[in-house]
Amino acid sequence: MKQTYYTTVDDFLLDDDFIRYAMDACPDKESYWTSYLTASPQVRRAYLKAYHILNHLHDCDNLLTPGEVAILKRRVLRTIRMSFN
Repeated sequence: MKQTYYTTVDDFLLDDDFIRYAMDACPDKESYWTSYLTASPQVRRAYLKAYHILNHLHDCDNLLTPGEVAILKRRVLRTIRMSFN
């Protein structure tokens, strides 16, 4: 995994590795993110907010239908998988 320094929620949300970890439940990445937060505790709030956003897309009932949320999640994961290959 590439070394990146995050300072904002957007930094996390723009990172394919973070998105993959947060949305695709990658347990093999858990130790990386735990170590990252231990080494950089000042970014914990941004990390938690970004993680929450990615894992609560379904809470956007007033903005998106459940079908649209499912499509959005698939599109995000497909895009990051394509960029990973």
